[in-house]
Amino acid sequence: VGFPEIGTEQELLLATRGDTLEVRGVIRFDTMTTLVTSANAAAQPITEVDSAYLLIVLDTAHARIPAQIRFELYDVDDSVETDTLSAPVNARFSPDRKIGGITVARAFLPETLAVPVSDSAVLAKINSRARMRIGLRIDGSGPVWIRVGSTLGSVGAVLMYRGSPDTTVSKISVSPLSNYPAGTLEAGIRAGLTNYSVVAKNALPQFLNTMNVGGNPGRRAYLRFNIPSHIVDSSTIVRATLVLTQRPIPYGDARDTMTIQAQVALAGPQVTDLRRAANIISAPGLDVTDSLLISPRDSGQKSVNMFNLLRAWRTQDALLYPPPRAIVLRASPENVLPFEASFFNSSSPPSLRPSMRISYIPTITYGVP
Repeated sequence: VGFPEIGTEQELLLATRGDTLEVRGVIRFDTMTTLVTSANAAAQPITEVDSAYLLIVLDTAHARIPAQIRFELYDVDDSVETDTLSAPVNARFSPDRKIGGITVARAFLPETLAVPVSDSAVLAKINSRARMRIGLRIDGSGPVWIRVGSTLGSVGAVLMYRGSPDTTVSKISVSPLSNYPAGTLEAGIRAGLTNYSVVAKNALPQFLNTMNVGGNPGRRAYLRFNIPSHIVDSSTIVRATLVLTQRPIPYGDARDTMTIQAQVALAGPQVTDLRRAANIISAPGLDVTDSLLISPRDSGQKSVNMFNLLRAWRTQDALLYPPPRAIVLRASPENVLPFEASFFNSSSPPSLRPSMRISYIPTITYGVP
């Protein structure tokens, strides 16, 4: 559980689905513009802020939006650096910390939305030379979820405000930036904390003897196979299929669908930490297996073509690089959809367990007799 790493999503998920799921977002503006320059004067400290708003890009095509949707903004900064822990961050989404918001009818929801921010809240951060970290939460007249652009996807949010009552002075645009943690070795962590999702609630059930894929935070399943060497090395494989039995998750809409990819595990036997092994996988676009398009509410057997994968395993040198003979099931995209699929695992009754069905014949040799 916990895939992908924090802040590495191409988009941020915002969701409120009753008692089952709530996902929020955090955007850091650790460096604020404190000076304003007019046309006929030198740079002056900002003493007044006007028309502040947070500009966000919405993916309205892949969303569930009720008749009314409400975006709320909160000041989630704190003197203690605990932003990688969900509980302290979620505690700051309190009414006394609310600094802005807007309610929009579904028919008038644009793809680029300006959410008003309290001018006084922005000015207070500027005057105290403090950082501004904004928490995003959505709600609506019914269950709602929508994806917001992130800096990793090159369409991150922007904080806009006017630093002077003079309307001829250009608006100031501040891009997301994280200054924590400091140090050159933590650059990757800093980038991930620029904007990220935080799960406030996930009450989806984790059934006994099952493996779940997808959801928030994202889950992956690691499947390792013990295939007789004479099948892989000394026969001609005609067909190979991974058979999974899905267990329905009775939440959400029957129209909800998600894609599950079976990617090749590349970590060798020296990597004994399965979570780390589940993160060392083939790159998207280089897979030799099929993907599944399913509804989380569905049930029954699902099949994944593994023919090309077994052929790839055959080319691996078992002496120089012992092949892991494993795959990883993951949602695509990951951690940006409020869907989770459940499959029976190897502890289930034999008829429900995952299985590999292989059709093969003795090796066929080609050439002149």
